[in-house]
Amino acid sequence: MKELAPAKTLDGFFFDLARARTRLLVLDYDGTLAPFAMRREDAQLYPGVASLLETAMSRGTEIVFITGRPARELADRLPFSGIEIFGAHGYEHLAANGTLTQKSLPAPVEAALSKMDQMVVTSGYAYARERKHGTLAIHWRHEEAPTRRALKELGAQLQGQLTAGMQALPFDGGLEFRAIDHHKGTALANLLDRHPNAHVAYLGDDTTDEDAFAALPPEGLGVLVRPELRETQADIWLKPPEELRGFLSRWATLAPLPQPRRAY
Repeated sequence: MKELAPAKTLDGFFFDLARARTRLLVLDYDGTLAPFAMRREDAQLYPGVASLLETAMSRGTEIVFITGRPARELADRLPFSGIEIFGAHGYEHLAANGTLTQKSLPAPVEAALSKMDQMVVTSGYAYARERKHGTLAIHWRHEEAPTRRALKELGAQLQGQLTAGMQALPFDGGLEFRAIDHHKGTALANLLDRHPNAHVAYLGDDTTDEDAFAALPPEGLGVLVRPELRETQADIWLKPPEELRGFLSRWATLAPLPQPRRAY
């Protein structure tokens, strides 16, 4: 574990968290709570993480996911139900009751994404693409060097198709093209608007999580979870899985929040 912000310490954060009336733990999934797998559909939570999250929830913490995956896809992977999820970098919202909403895309952006998607397919790399609402990603993390080079060259060609309101964003093992009106930072801001007094931490691993780190309030904690440190706006760096489990264990063992009194 390494503290990256001189003004913030993990001990100080947990001291305040123990006394908070609302605890909010906001999480990315891939690369943060689950190691990358050869096939994206095989990514599983690190051992022990699910039970720690369940304990934290049972003691009053609200847990929310903000992910690049489609929201329902992530919901199907989680070992517990009734979790609020912002999917596709904030372009989707899955409420705890299962209601899914999607933000509309500008017509030029939708047309550009469709054209780029077709370019990937006709290039013979349909298996390496991931098409989501508002985004298109190509993955080369587990490819051999010649295929990685070819996919990177394809990525450069796709960047030529970007229109206003879009950006290309590299991540660990790939490149994503997306609309820019919504991202993990706007999703977190939306969440915090509904929980203005929450004591909050956000855990993420790659560059797509930087928007969320930047959206945290001054008392919030940004936690970078990855094997190697990189430039980041996060306050704390944890190496998974041991340090990740240590952080979640410390959170999960906080005294339970008092339950609201019933009116009779």
